Amino acid sequence: MPQAFRPARNRPRAMLLAVAFASILSVNTGNMSGTTIAATRGQTVSGPGVALAGDLLTVGGTSVRLYGITAPMAGQTCKTRYDQSYDCFRRATEILQALIGDANVTCTLTATDRNGQQIGTCFANGVNLGAAVVSRGWAFAYRQLSNTYVGAEMFANSHRLGMWAGKIETPTQWRSRHLTDTAR
Repeated sequence: MPQAFRPARNRPRAMLLAVAFASILSVNTGNMSGTTIAATRGQTVSGPGVALAGDLLTVGGTSVRLYGITAPMAGQTCKTRYDQSYDCFRRATEILQALIGDANVTCTLTATDRNGQQIGTCFANGVNLGAAVVSRGWAFAYRQLSNTYVGAEMFANSHRLGMWAGKIETPTQWRSRHLTDTAR
């Protein structure tokens, strides 16, 4: 097992708490800044789910970005506590896919962003996927848009789960540093 994913002491208890926390987390229904209310607000889409990123999936052929979270971007790497790099985009995507499994996913669409991307809150097997990914430490609460998952992020951070077990940057920090580095 790679060093980055070695179970820590109390990890089973922390994971059980993460699942419990994710299952009781309520959904904020307020509008997110930078988005417009979708003509389909409140519409649900259901079907097989496929993770495209840690915060993006297709549900029955409809692409849906998970409401209130942001996950590592393609090409983004993180470091373990032993300073070993790993592809945290790939790992976050794998975690979301594992949460979906072969279950049908149901998403309630809440908004459409400026790029026309549908945004919604999605569930598989009764589990809020956004809350589950954040509380396991593989995505961040997207505070610029919503405070819904801040508690889940704080939980993952305090228990050193997922990316929080090592050195990480938010996708915004990574993108800013990456653009600065490539401009040099």
